[in-house]
Amino acid sequence: MGNHVAEVMEGWPSARTIKVHAQMCSELLKVVVRVSKVFPEIEAARPRCSSGLEALCLLNNGIAKAKSLLQHCSESSVLYLALTGDAILSRCKKSRNLLEQSLSQIQNMVPVMLAAKISGIITDLRSAVFWLDPSEEEAGKVLRELLHRYGSTLDSTEEAALAAVHTVSALLHISSQKALLIEKRSIRKLLEKFGESEPSKRKILSFFLNFLNKYGKIIVKEPKHNDSSEREDPYPFERPYDLSGEVELRANYRSDAQIDMLSRPVPPLEFICPLSRG
Repeated sequence: MGNHVAEVMEGWPSARTIKVHAQMCSELLKVVVRVSKVFPEIEAARPRCSSGLEALCLLNNGIAKAKSLLQHCSESSVLYLALTGDAILSRCKKSRNLLEQSLSQIQNMVPVMLAAKISGIITDLRSAVFWLDPSEEEAGKVLRELLHRYGSTLDSTEEAALAAVHTVSALLHISSQKALLIEKRSIRKLLEKFGESEPSKRKILSFFLNFLNKYGKIIVKEPKHNDSSEREDPYPFERPYDLSGEVELRANYRSDAQIDMLSRPVPPLEFICPLSRG
């Protein structure tokens, strides 16, 4: 099967659009597209018993959840995807298991030829392996540490913030003006999506957006033009920074409830992933 098999399926994300967790998403994409292609045949076979209808509904739900997850990894914030890597990994495994479970039930309710085709898909599902990319996993750890630092009473130094900027931008390939603008736009879209009903997720996203606004010039590594303002500051890492923005960021996280949540060794479950509760 080709690497870009999803391109033949209207409405499905392409493997090339996956921002983070490409290995997991590509693996899931290959199998779920095969399931989607055989789904009309399964419907046409009309397993009419109650268990058959339940399995068919379960399969349809599994396809929808997998598609939603893949779209999330194509459209979401790179920083947020890295932060919630464990939840994405768990979600991929749950999607695989749901598809396998429903297909295994349906396999005995359809004609022999279709059952053989389903058997091959089940084999592929069982052999699918999901794992976190080491660099993306490391980026997630750095981001969690950064959130804990700003959300606790620990002293957040400029040096620590700059170290996080360099590490995360390198690991997640946010190193151009275009990548920075896309990331900011993705964060704003997530903020609109979550709305006021999910304040914990909005706090994290707002923090990331403020962080990028403050340190964006450090992240961008495109060649400099010869204008006067850039000539005055050729070495931005060596000069002191205005800490007013950093103080303002920390102030937003200093209520007792926020300190309790963000200073834990692992972020609370509600921080983990917009799809983790689905």
